[in-house]
Amino acid sequence: MFKQITHFSVHCPDLSSSPELLQKLLSALQSGDDFDCPICLSPPSLAVITKCSHVFCRKCIEKTLMQDKEKCPMCRVPLTMSDLFASPKVELTNENDEGLENTQQETSAKIKALLQHLSDVRASDPTTKSVVFSQFSGMLSLVQGSLEAAGFKYVRLDGSMNLKKREAALRAFQSKGSCSPTVFLLSLKAAGVGLNLVAASRVYMLDPWWNPAVEEQAMDRVHRLGQTQDVEIVRLIVRDSIEERILTMQERKRNLARSAFNKSAGEMRRGRIEDI
Repeated sequence: MFKQITHFSVHCPDLSSSPELLQKLLSALQSGDDFDCPICLSPPSLAVITKCSHVFCRKCIEKTLMQDKEKCPMCRVPLTMSDLFASPKVELTNENDEGLENTQQETSAKIKALLQHLSDVRASDPTTKSVVFSQFSGMLSLVQGSLEAAGFKYVRLDGSMNLKKREAALRAFQSKGSCSPTVFLLSLKAAGVGLNLVAASRVYMLDPWWNPAVEEQAMDRVHRLGQTQDVEIVRLIVRDSIEERILTMQERKRNLARSAFNKSAGEMRRGRIEDI
């Protein structure tokens, strides 16, 4: 016998009166790291945040509360539909639209340098494919707009995409047709493992990650078994900025890894404190 369950949605109050929860929701959704709903393990759809600061898909948490005696599936605190909050909708005025257009017209020096590299590669060989890594999804969006303006064909893969879309982007980049994309925009952590990117021969790192192993793992997606071309890796670093400090920290971590077994616990602890 089948039991039919009728699902219904209720209105979720917005977060206008709770700036702390709103900030937590926005931080989870806009961070450079991948974020998935803990229930369906996919990027949140119509994301809501609970009073206990956990973010879910709206439909997932509503269904769970109706079936699970009204408790948060993460921390098990009592939870009802009235304890779910949604981000308030913001309507752009004409003034905001104009500001957005002006922002889009301005391009940073780093993006200009990237476009110059890509344009030089395209001029020498239009079939050469490039991979662009960044740890920030917002940075990928800025680059995406500049690529469109410059006439580049590209695909993108980040933590907001489900498995089907990720596979479609990878297949498109690996194809060898005349209309196939030549630039692949990739989230550093989303693309660190499990991808075969030997179709590319150029790698651009837009921002340094404090752990060099994460960067090296991403680069290895291009420089791996099956690669028949010379791979060129370009790091775009802003002079006299925190990025130079991160590069120094990366080198110290590499040296520390090499000599870890020759150092005492006190020496290793002092090194970590200095990094902080």
